Amino acid sequence: MKKILLIFPIILVVACSPKNESNEGSNQADTSTVSGIYFTQEQLEKANILTQKPEIRKISEIITSTGRVEASPSNIASVSPVIGGFIKSINYSVGDYVEKGAVLASLQHSDFIDMQQQYSEAKSQKEYYEQEYKRQGELTVENAASLKNMQKAKADFLSAEAKYKSLKAQLNLVGVNTEKIEKGEFLHEFYLIAPISGYVSNMNANTGKYSDAESVVYQIINNKTLNIYLNIFEKDISKINVGQKILFTAINGNIQSESNVKQIGVSINETDHTTAIQGVVDNKNNQFKSGMFVNAKIYVKEHMALVVPVSAVIETETESFIFFKEGQIFQKVIIEKGIEQDGFCEIVNPDNKLKDADVVIQGNYYLLSFAELNE
Repeated sequence: MKKILLIFPIILVVACSPKNESNEGSNQADTSTVSGIYFTQEQLEKANILTQKPEIRKISEIITSTGRVEASPSNIASVSPVIGGFIKSINYSVGDYVEKGAVLASLQHSDFIDMQQQYSEAKSQKEYYEQEYKRQGELTVENAASLKNMQKAKADFLSAEAKYKSLKAQLNLVGVNTEKIEKGEFLHEFYLIAPISGYVSNMNANTGKYSDAESVVYQIINNKTLNIYLNIFEKDISKINVGQKILFTAINGNIQSESNVKQIGVSINETDHTTAIQGVVDNKNNQFKSGMFVNAKIYVKEHMALVVPVSAVIETETESFIFFKEGQIFQKVIIEKGIEQDGFCEIVNPDNKLKDADVVIQGNYYLLSFAELNE
């Protein structure tokens, strides 16, 4: 039996449209139909052509930048002893998490004992001169003592009271409960207390080491909230506004997070012609460390737009176009490209007929080859 080979022709349908001079000056892109290609149903099935309707999506221009994340000054604490002393014990090391109020280390020194002694003596002197001042005041009222004696008693009392208050304040700074000293219970050691909660980032201590009031023994950083600082070139500054989304990743690309522009710099760096913008990073999972460098994208000029997959758009040296399907006919339409983002391409000022069209997203170069053969 003879085999019969059936050949299904592909028909190129040329649609000639008269020029409409009234369209000149329109702000819509030129989406005039250039040609149409007819496929039979069997040819459509074999061509493996896929279509998809355009979408309305939020799209933005993107400005890329680099910068770093850092803890704010209020979330960094340098801990030093109020008075010098020798380190007796160490309770935390680098990397440990500490709560506010935790005892980081204990210290001891003979000067600390002397300070408590001076406080106890100052308290006694204050009480004595206070009583003498009251007594001289009563005698002066009864004209039994001179005004000069009362004035001297007042001066002695005020001087003793000032010394007492000064020593009490110093002991409070060290963290000493002065009520114990007033009961005669002297302390032999004092403590370094954590002023904030966070992680120990640096430590300069060992047992027996002397640390004075100028020595930073511990540094604590609270990483739960960080600031992101990005460098923006002068040409892009006008596009930046407070509230715009920032998407950033660590240099290694493994960690990603979001923020928003909170502050914009007010001066330009003369060396690299950039200004700094700042955002706040919620870092509850402690993914980012203070000082990390990051790559960032700032989403500007955000707007709703008609978009198609990037695969739908064909570009030549002179134009960009897409194919869309009407029944079994495929039309080629010139478009004006906008922003490309996340695999989609914006169509600027689209013709109404494109908004609900079946746009070819696979097989468009197959269609182009037939269109070119018949041009």
